[in-house]
Amino acid sequence: MKYICWFSVLFLFFLFNKIGFAQGTINIVDYFLKDPGAWEHTKRIIHKNPTKVMVENSKDLVFNLTELTYGDEVALIFLDTKKAEKFKHAGLCNAEDKIVPGINRIVSVTTKNAGNRTQFYYKFLLQRNINNVPVTIFNNGNAVFESKYDGSQPVKDISNLSGIELCELEVR
Repeated sequence: MKYICWFSVLFLFFLFNKIGFAQGTINIVDYFLKDPGAWEHTKRIIHKNPTKVMVENSKDLVFNLTELTYGDEVALIFLDTKKAEKFKHAGLCNAEDKIVPGINRIVSVTTKNAGNRTQFYYKFLLQRNINNVPVTIFNNGNAVFESKYDGSQPVKDISNLSGIELCELEVR
């Protein structure tokens, strides 16, 4: 009887932890979309400045997810238009309807890790595509969002495991 009680307690503990974790991964996108202070709070937590990119107009502008660790999910969150898009594999995100003239604050974050919090990787390029062919790649060909954690570095704070990256995209 003693073992059954302990088993029941452990089972309930793991059940509630899984539910809490699942809610947490869903709510990260909502947190950025609903909390007006999320951008500033995140800048302080991750100790990084946003990548800054300037483009002339938003016509045919796409974010190209070129690499993503198998089984992971990453989201692009467009704070100024309150839109988000999630990716489970490499692909394009049409940005024309998600950005506005002026400065746009965009966040990328790992929303699902394939059960291995010690390794993940994703990379987004910003490019202008015409007929699905890239004609311009911005930021000198470097990724505008790139997050990598391979488990080799010690975790200083939880932000190391979040995959959060920031970008300020100025559209003129």
